[in-house]
Amino acid sequence: MTISIYFFILLVIVLSMDAFAAGLSYGMEKVQVSFLSVFIIALLSGSMLTLSQLAGNIFLDLIPAKLTKGISFSILFLLSLYKFYDALPHLHKKEPGLTTRTISEKINKEDKAVLSCREAALLAFALSVDNVSAGLCTGTVSLPPIILLFLTTTIHFLSIHLGLFTGGLLSRKSSHNFAWLGAAILMLLSFMRIF
Repeated sequence: MTISIYFFILLVIVLSMDAFAAGLSYGMEKVQVSFLSVFIIALLSGSMLTLSQLAGNIFLDLIPAKLTKGISFSILFLLSLYKFYDALPHLHKKEPGLTTRTISEKINKEDKAVLSCREAALLAFALSVDNVSAGLCTGTVSLPPIILLFLTTTIHFLSIHLGLFTGGLLSRKSSHNFAWLGAAILMLLSFMRIF
């Protein structure tokens, strides 16, 4: 099953919001993240998304089209609900659950001021869970796998850098949480899958 290039790019941007949020968190806490660590996060996240989309093509071809749309809608909709939970900290103030921020904090244990390459790899795998589930349920565009990998990795790479940069700026100014926007877009994408 193939999707349009515009849907694909929007989906990758939305899925890279976790990488942006992790970068934002590290930027605000002034954690040093090397170019290599950023590249590891981007490459692993991009690889997981690309592989799951390619597997999704095979998986979705085995299922009737109407059922495929229902599965795709359900997974994207549930992901959007999780993203809303992740983006709205007042929902989990008393007992912080599994959010992008708590994952980032738990993984960066060795030296709080620096994100090591090993920690970057662990973070990438933790952040890629939604990439895998979304990729499996949407399939991919009709582009060669190497182009898909390049696009997904580049978008994740830029997202992390933008998060680090924005976090650095916000650490000096007041902070506003716009993470809910990614959840809203993901919910919109889920409804687009059933039409």
